[in-house]
Order: sequence, then C-alpha cells, then structure tokens
Amino acid sequence: MLYHIYAMTIKDLKILLKDRAGMAILFLMPAMFILVMSVALKGVFEPGGNDTPVRLLVVNQDRGNLAAQAISDLEALKGLEIVREVDGRTLNREEAERLIVDGDYRVALVFPPDFTDRVERSATDEDAGPAEVFLIADPASSTSFLAPIRGTIVGIVERRAEIARAGIRIEASISDAASKLPPEQATALKEIGRRISKAMAEDSSIQSSWLKVEVVAPAEFRVKRFPNSVEQNVPGYTIFGVFFIVQTLATSLLREKQEGTFRRLLTAPISKSAILLGKLLPCYLVTLIQVTLMFGIGVVAFHMGLGHAPGALVAVTLATGLAATGLGLMVAALGKTPEQVGGLSSLLVLTMAALGGSMVPTFVMPRFMQVLSRLTPHAWALEGYQNVIVRGLGFSSVVPDVAALLGFAAVFFGVALWRFRFD
Repeated sequence: MLYHIYAMTIKDLKILLKDRAGMAILFLMPAMFILVMSVALKGVFEPGGNDTPVRLLVVNQDRGNLAAQAISDLEALKGLEIVREVDGRTLNREEAERLIVDGDYRVALVFPPDFTDRVERSATDEDAGPAEVFLIADPASSTSFLAPIRGTIVGIVERRAEIARAGIRIEASISDAASKLPPEQATALKEIGRRISKAMAEDSSIQSSWLKVEVVAPAEFRVKRFPNSVEQNVPGYTIFGVFFIVQTLATSLLREKQEGTFRRLLTAPISKSAILLGKLLPCYLVTLIQVTLMFGIGVVAFHMGLGHAPGALVAVTLATGLAATGLGLMVAALGKTPEQVGGLSSLLVLTMAALGGSMVPTFVMPRFMQVLSRLTPHAWALEGYQNVIVRGLGFSSVVPDVAALLGFAAVFFGVALWRFRFD
C-alpha cells in the first residue's frame, strides 16, 4: 500500500512539475501579494514614520505670533513634514486648496488673520467666542488618516493658545487688584504679574481642551459633508470584484479551446472577431451588472450618495468593464493550462487591487508605490468614482480617468489578439 501511495505521489509530482509556468505562478502569487501589501501597509502601521512622513501644508495668515509659535512646535515633531512654501512662494489658502484639488497633497492647516487676537480677547471676554483654525482635507482621505493629524494639531495649538490666555488672565487679575492699592505697592504687584505671565508663556506643560478645529473640504469640491466609510469603501471593493471576471473569462476561453469548440465554430460562416465578441460581451455585461448591483446595495442599505454627475459614473463604469474584460482575454491568450490561467489571473487581480488602492488607500503608501499605482487600471477607476461620489465633481473630472482606462483596455486587447490562438 505504501508503495502505491509513493508511486502515485511521484507520478502527480512529475505532472505538476511539467507545467513549469503554472508552478512558478503558484509560488510567485503569494510572494508578490505579501511584498506589495507589506510595503503598502507600512504607512498604516507606521504613520508619520521617517520613511512615510505626513506632508502637511501650512498657511499662516495670523497677524500675531501665536500661530508662528504653534507652527514651530509642529516642525519639531518627527513624522510631520511641514510645507510652508511651494516653488519659492509662501502659501496662501487658495494655493493650498489648489494643491489638494490637484492631488499633490491631502491636507492643509490654515490659521486665520485674527487667530492671536481672538485667543487673547477670549482670555478676558467670555463673549469673544473661540479661536478657530481650519483643517482643509481631501474628502477621499479616511478618518483613520485625518484623526491623528487633527489630534496632533489640536494638542499643539491648544497648548499655545491656553498658555497665552492663562498669562493674560493672570496679568489682568493682578492689574485689577493693583488698581486698589497704593501706588508704590501697585507697581510691585504689577511687576510680579508680568513675570508670572512671562513664565506661563514659556511653560510647555500646560494642557487644555480649548480650541475649535474645523475640518473642511476645498471650496472647489461640492461636498456638503465629509463622506462616510460606505462612500469611500464601496467603489474600491466594487472595482476589486469587477476584475475577478478575468479568471472567469480566461477559464471559459481555455475550456473552449481544449474542448475543440473554437475549431468547430471556425467551420461555420462566422468571423473570428464575431466569435470573440460573442464570448466577451456576456462577461462585459456581467461587469456592468456587478457595478450596478454593488452601488445599488450601497444606496438602498447604507444611503450612499452618488454625487451630482450620473453620466460620469456611467462613463467610468463602461471603461472599467472594458479594461477588465480586456485583461481576461489577455490572460486567456497567455495561459496554456488551467493552472497557468488560474494562477496568472489571481496574481494580476490581487496585485493590481492591492497596488491600485482597492485594498489600501494609495495616500498611505510610500511615494514610489503611489507612482506605481498609476500603472494599474484600478487606481484610475477608483479615482474616477471618488471624484464623483466623494469629491462631488462633474463629468470633466473623470475624463482623464476614462481615457486611461480605455488605454489599458486597448493594450490588453492588443496583446490578447496578438497572442490568441483558436486551437
């Protein structure tokens, strides 16, 4: 019995090893997935590290000195890259918003002109209202990305503001008391108050919970509220699911070859292009149904918003479906065995999804991976959906994304038709 088991094992090993490409893909797929995900997730588990610092635009419009002091404290923190100038010019709010809209940065901190004045007035005037700072963020940024940035800013700015307020309150109280004393005693008491106020201003140990930090989107984005997790996640996972049509399509075409269906069809008065289109069209329609169904679930079950440009969503969906079916045809043309087709499909789909932002937001990845993500159709499809659903933009915003997706589709179909064999 043991001999029979040994003989069967050796036989099957020889069969497996004969398909060298299939075996190589079998080992390459998990290795690539581990590599991509480990590097991509570095920014999630090591936020603000030396390799992945958070780049924060800072606009200082404050006429006083408190904002400058807070910015100096922020610059001393590790893991934050404070950007106050771009191309040699000091940033203003409009330029900071433009950089966020263009996708060069994700977040900006803006100190208004009256920041110091409102901090100082609030120390002695209860009706003065709180001092405000603005955190301008791309709505596509996740809460997990913005929360630690906001917390850091609140801690630093609050401390500076509260130190200033405490010193002003003490000096005002002592001055009020001194006004009721003889002149010689009043002078001494005021000097004591001045020194205490100065010491308070230099003390960095005071903590408080006083400040209003308002998180807003750039004015160009038509966003009434920041999107929830559904509006951020549904597009990414929908794209991830759509590209699984690659394996279904490639496996189906390979089966047709192995069973001789294509050979029989070639004897009929049907062109090769008609045969391929007949095989591709059902899969293409399935991708469109997938997107419609997934978005429909998001709208009905989670009240997901779809933005203001339904035509833009349709254009991105049509182009994404073409890229997915084109990739499936290419895999079918390159794979020669079921093992090769299955392994190559999984390798491409999982790696592209991880690199393209469907699994991990690209903005937390190292910069070189953000550049590489643009080599995947997933990144362009996700950007298109986010421009409409999350950022509230119109049709013109998705034109570059649709063009890129059509370019991917053209390349995939071109390689597939070059290498495809009907027998």
